Amino acid sequence: MLKLFTTAALALLAITTLVGCSNPKIDDAHLILTPQEQTIAEQGVLTPDAGEVDMVEQVAAARTNYQIALQEMISYYESTGNAMKRRWAQNELTTLRQMAQYRYLVPGEYVTQDMSATETIEGAEALYKQAQKLYLEAGGYFIITDSAKLRQSLQLYNQLMKEFPNSTRIDEAAFRAGRIYEHFKDYELAAVMYQRCFQWNDNTSFPARYRAAYVLDQKLKMRKEALAIYKLAVQKESRYEDNTEYAQRRIIELSKADPSLKDAATDVLKK
Repeated sequence: MLKLFTTAALALLAITTLVGCSNPKIDDAHLILTPQEQTIAEQGVLTPDAGEVDMVEQVAAARTNYQIALQEMISYYESTGNAMKRRWAQNELTTLRQMAQYRYLVPGEYVTQDMSATETIEGAEALYKQAQKLYLEAGGYFIITDSAKLRQSLQLYNQLMKEFPNSTRIDEAAFRAGRIYEHFKDYELAAVMYQRCFQWNDNTSFPARYRAAYVLDQKLKMRKEALAIYKLAVQKESRYEDNTEYAQRRIIELSKADPSLKDAATDVLKK
């Protein structure tokens, strides 16, 4: 009798251990994107629209024209011998140059999302090699030891995206830029760069969907947006097993936090 009990107990322990160690896949309903999530996946979040680009360009042009006008006034008052007004204009120009002037957009933001990484371009390859060399020297894959070189590599990645928008390197440039922005805690820019990476190359080898979702989820607290992109990460980036396991867990957790999200997905699945 004791032997039978011991055998049964060991069998139960083995079953419990196997169940506890298993990592079952989440059901298909959790991975169905609702129409709203599909829009997020296709258009992205935090990415500027044409109206914002136009406004930023207008501000940049206005700044330039303002500075030119002040310089012309300085020259005019100097030629007429009006020292007082020349000094006023010079002071105003100095103040203008000292003011904080934000760029608002970086290359990866204002280039269109429908670009495609399709061409091998010599100039892009050269820029990529320079940027990658600085990135590695800065410790980009491991612990950052040189922030100055990291920023220099970022400038080159941005230059590559701006000057060679169809290069096969733009998805990697966007991903590396995202990692750098994330390092410097520029999380909104990081999220945009990660999204650009997979928008420009749907088959990119980089875990851009996962990183975009993680930043939106953990850094920007944009949970609904993160949920949509976590789903894409599970669907498209299964080769990154650790990332996929985390994404699956967050999909379930976020769906539980807002049951309507799972219900909506289930309704779509039934149709």
